Amino acid sequence: MPARIVILGGSFGGLTAAFELKRLLGKRCEVTVVSDDKRFVFLPSLPWLIMGYRRSENITLDVPGILKPKGIDFINEAAIKIEPDNSKVFTVSKEIPYDYLIISTGPHLSFEEIPGLGPDKGYTDCTFTLDHAVKTNLS
Repeated sequence: MPARIVILGGSFGGLTAAFELKRLLGKRCEVTVVSDDKRFVFLPSLPWLIMGYRRSENITLDVPGILKPKGIDFINEAAIKIEPDNSKVFTVSKEIPYDYLIISTGPHLSFEEIPGLGPDKGYTDCTFTLDHAVKTNLS
């Protein structure tokens, strides 16, 4: 029976892990990526988007579209609970069993830690997310 590998996160770390595990283990594993975002954003290109040299569609990829040809499953939902003792991940609608779990969800931006910081409630711009970069480009 193939090893069930669940990867939380669909950006650089999660996708790299998924592709490499499938390449190295092939049919000896079933890889599932769980992410609430169907887009992969090539973050190093965000400054180019801000300056108007690139558009969103030039720096994003459709995650299900790049995983399916490699035989990697994709669940477009956020993980809301992990039960390590039972080897299960839960989303709003699914219970996902695993043999191995990789958590690669990326950083949490804590703008609220410094008064006045951040693009939503502060006086600064941010170039870490696609939405923030688009907003900065339009300002």
